[in-house]
Parts: sequence; C-alpha cells; structure tokens
Amino acid sequence: MTIVEMIVATCVFTAAMAALISASIAMQTSFKATDSYFSSQGDQLRVMDYFNTDLRRAMAVSVSSNSVTYTPPGGSTQTFTYTNNSIGQATKYFTVVIPHYRKATTPASAFYDPTTLNDVTIVNNKVAYGTDYSKPIVVCYYLLGSTLYRAEVDPDLPATDSRNNPRSIADNVSDFSVIDKPFQAPLTTQIFITVSATFAPKFSRSNWMAALQPNSNTDARVGTTVGTKVLLRNIF
Repeated sequence: MTIVEMIVATCVFTAAMAALISASIAMQTSFKATDSYFSSQGDQLRVMDYFNTDLRRAMAVSVSSNSVTYTPPGGSTQTFTYTNNSIGQATKYFTVVIPHYRKATTPASAFYDPTTLNDVTIVNNKVAYGTDYSKPIVVCYYLLGSTLYRAEVDPDLPATDSRNNPRSIADNVSDFSVIDKPFQAPLTTQIFITVSATFAPKFSRSNWMAALQPNSNTDARVGTTVGTKVLLRNIF
C-alpha cells in the first residue's frame, strides 16, 4: 500500500467513524429528549391535578404569599403562615386553606381511620367539617429554584411529623402564576382562579438556534406553559 492509498483510506475511515459517532449521539439525544418529554408531561398533569383538587375545595386563598387569612363559620378571622428552613428563598408562593376531613383517632400519633370522618354541615352559609372550624389544613405551594413544592400541614399532626414536610411535585419549573378574578353574575359574585405553570425544556430547538432566532427561548417557554381555571365553590 502506497502512502497516498494509506492517506485516502485513513480519510475514509475517519469520515465513516465521524458519521457513526454523530449518528450515535443523535440517537441518544433523541431517546433522552423523548424520555424527558413524557416525564415533563407527567409533571404537568400532576401539577394541574394538585391545583384543581386544592382549589375546588379551598375555603380561603392567598395568591402571592405563604400566609393566608381565613374566617371560620361563626368565628374570628385567623392568619395561617407556612414556614420552613428554606421557604424564605422561594420566588413564588400560593397558599390555600382546605377542610379538615378526618379526625385523629389517637391524637398523639394522629393515625387516621378512614371511617372516622368530620361530617359536613352548612354554618352561616359556609361549608364546615366537624365541629372545630378553627383547625383547617393549610396547603402551600412555592417555587424554590426550578422545583415546585407542595406542603400540606395537618393541625392534628405534631410539628415534627414528616407528613407535614414539603414534597417536590415537579422539576424544571421556570415560573408559575396565580390570578384571581371576580365574576359578576346576576344573583351572586363568584371568584375564579387562573393558575399556570411554565416548564423549562431540557431539549429544544432554541438551544442551538438561539443565535439565529433571539426570541426562540421565549417561544420555547410559552410552548411549555400549562394552565387551568377553577371556580372557588366554597368562597362567597
């Protein structure tokens, strides 16, 4: 084999290997992007499910704070504040009060018996559960970094109980917003809450075309925003 033939063979081999490596990287990226897409879809559905469930049973809502004001039936106004070691670093908050559906069968440990429920009643035109209206459950959502947390604080549980700890419900969240808007009907005034969450995609066309399309990052974020509008049924 001459030197010229060796050089040509080396060039062909190098080109073939480069194509093989590029194809392998492209396939791995495609697989990871597909997996990330379905994972993000699951996160989006989970977040909207949590928001819908909590808002439909909410008795008080605080749009942009970790404190919420609630007036129980026949009682005085109270302010509930959710705190932990890291919430002060959060960038967004959303807090609601939901009914206390179950009784603690053993207050020391507060293990719940599904058959022991607080009966629902209407007191002073407000929905109430049980007889102690001053002990609702406080739910706080907050965005810390790129993780959206949900904390549900049960007043019957000890302060150190791990079931009161916040839980991550979604990752790669860049923002979420909550808007309350009264709706004037002929006979009553109802309040709707619009909630949206924006996810930061890991794999997007804008990552490698940002130089050609300066607004592509914004478009990618808008494309990953999901939202819902909920009627606050228990707030009048």
